[in-house]
Amino acid sequence: MPKRVYFIPRKDSEFMSFQRILVTKVQAKKADWGIPDSAVDVLVAHRAIYEPLYQKANAPGTRTSVAVMAHRRERKAYEKDIRAFVNAHVRFNDRMTDVDRLSIGVPPRDPKNSPKPKINDIPFVGLTPIGGGWIKVFCRRETDEDRSSMHDFADVIECRYTFLPVHLKPVEGKKFYFPTPEECQYVQNSTRARFIIKCASEGVGMKFYGYFRWANLSNPANNGSWTNGLQVVIA
Repeated sequence: MPKRVYFIPRKDSEFMSFQRILVTKVQAKKADWGIPDSAVDVLVAHRAIYEPLYQKANAPGTRTSVAVMAHRRERKAYEKDIRAFVNAHVRFNDRMTDVDRLSIGVPPRDPKNSPKPKINDIPFVGLTPIGGGWIKVFCRRETDEDRSSMHDFADVIECRYTFLPVHLKPVEGKKFYFPTPEECQYVQNSTRARFIIKCASEGVGMKFYGYFRWANLSNPANNGSWTNGLQVVIA
């Protein structure tokens, strides 16, 4: 597994600059990088809350113990969501280059190749709509019959997905047209076998269509094969 890299600045002034660059750049490039609006919206909401609290906690005329504590609570919550965002949509996103990651303040991981061998398995994946545009994902190895599990040789489970109409129209003489993994516009990765894909309200009533595979982050040649396209109507 590549070495962990810490990237969030400790000083409040540096964190202020870091989060501004991160949110602004991600908003501008989310389509190119395959990052869903719902994930970006979480950071945008935090920024709108955090920046006034930062100003209030640092201005001599408004700095009080209450203002300082409110700032600290929001920064802690903001950092937690930034880490989750980076792990799901930035750190392992093969639509981003290391230059892209550096441009938003996230240094690349240790490039040393993993000794883990080629993955020959395809994950078993279960999808359950749970309302609000969210989908609960359950993954396991074929050898684990009744519990979620990660592959021993995988660093993450990778998902490529898009939204389609529930009733697809024929395309070029074919009954249905389903996109390939490379044509799916959104990317999400998880280090856990159970996780949530947040499709947000714009996906409700649409069809989630996606592919999953076990992925080796430092040596993509050892990735497993994609599942067949999996679909579920978003609730």
